[in-house]
Amino acid sequence: MKIIEFRRSISKKTAVAIGMFDGVHLGHKVLISQLLSKSEEKNLSPVIYTFSNHPIKEARRKLLTTLNEKLYIFEKLNVENVYIADLEANLMEMSPEEFVREELVKTLNCKFVVIGEDFRFGYKKSGDANTLKELGQIYNFDVIIANKVLKDGVAISSSLIHDLILNGSIEEGNNLLGHPYFIQGTVEKGKGLGRHLGFPTANLNYENGNKLLPKNGVYITIGNYNGTLLKGVTNVGFNPTFEEKKNIKIESHFLDVEYNFYGKFLRLYFIKRLRDEIKYEKVQDLRNQVMIDIESTREFFKDNPIESIHII
Repeated sequence: MKIIEFRRSISKKTAVAIGMFDGVHLGHKVLISQLLSKSEEKNLSPVIYTFSNHPIKEARRKLLTTLNEKLYIFEKLNVENVYIADLEANLMEMSPEEFVREELVKTLNCKFVVIGEDFRFGYKKSGDANTLKELGQIYNFDVIIANKVLKDGVAISSSLIHDLILNGSIEEGNNLLGHPYFIQGTVEKGKGLGRHLGFPTANLNYENGNKLLPKNGVYITIGNYNGTLLKGVTNVGFNPTFEEKKNIKIESHFLDVEYNFYGKFLRLYFIKRLRDEIKYEKVQDLRNQVMIDIESTREFFKDNPIESIHII
């Protein structure tokens, strides 16, 4: 997959799909599929136009995918080219026509555009899908407006998935994403509390900032370490039994492995929520509960072999 430098003009004629693509959910995947199909049909170079950052103050929510996570998913979906725009002031201040002329026509040599029906662009979001179609007639490119994708009668959106994951409904969120929600980062050395309990853990130093974490609690997870899939039990939270209240930690115990993960890159997929995080008066009570969580995880994977779970 090639990353096209911001504002570097390209000579190939392109088809472009534009959006934030936060989460790269089922609706986005339909749009990307249309992009790839039309590119092949019209002999155009397919390009995803997305952004390096997000108007968070306006969105008022954390991101489902960091830029690196989003690029990983694009590559898995066989996207050939990604143009990463920087939401600097002059880009945000462009009129709809300026955006089309400078970004789509002059820079990307665009002949075809795919967008969602809620697409807005230009200064203060003054342009919409119909505006783009009108400008396409002026600047000689075609526009397809992809319909919203429904799941069980509900329109899929990044904001809906955000709320589901934030509230702990990880399975419902995964159903709308079309893949398990994941967090990635390197494993850092912790205080060894899990090892003290008899269950060593990998502490994920995730790409934080504006990344959404699932609701605090215990989850069945799958770790992807160098292409090897690992069955795991993961705690998201503050370790209340040990009065760890400073920062949310993501600690995973992987079943039947003895890897040393320190400093290693890990991608962690959230599959099913088991319970809330609980403060225990006795460490032995916590140890007993962890044993129950591990047994629940083993039973889950007996009924749902790890190879049958579609991770991206």
